[in-house]
Amino acid sequence: MTAATRTLLAIGLLLAATCATADRFARIVEEGGEPTVTAGGYLVNQKRVAVQKELTQRPPTPGELGLTLPPGAKLQIEGTARQIAQYHPAWRVYEYRIEMSRAAFVEHFQKQGMSFDRSANNLKFGNGSGDFIDGFSGETMKSFRIWRKPQ
Repeated sequence: MTAATRTLLAIGLLLAATCATADRFARIVEEGGEPTVTAGGYLVNQKRVAVQKELTQRPPTPGELGLTLPPGAKLQIEGTARQIAQYHPAWRVYEYRIEMSRAAFVEHFQKQGMSFDRSANNLKFGNGSGDFIDGFSGETMKSFRIWRKPQ
């Protein structure tokens, strides 16, 4: 095996490992199973159940979110699991509850390089990916969603 072949092989393995770790939910959603009906007649989305189990065991990391959350932000596990299952494979939507002023919320994320887009009423990531945070209403933030495209 030549040095060039080894280098290409190493790059390929590195890229495969990066893709596999960058989006842990793809396999979970795709293998989550079809909806089932309970004895009481309720429809259970098995993809949501699988994602919810994963989120319970391992909440999103700052690396997955691409940012540091403000103090007091609480992941809404069922809502997030529902959003991830619904928007797969285009988006990963992480839903949070919080109690803080809108101004402090915006400032927290602007310090991390995000920009506030008044016309869209959201915060945009500075990486050009199209990722954003929405859920702005009123002067006090009660909830927000982080929209990230899977890597």
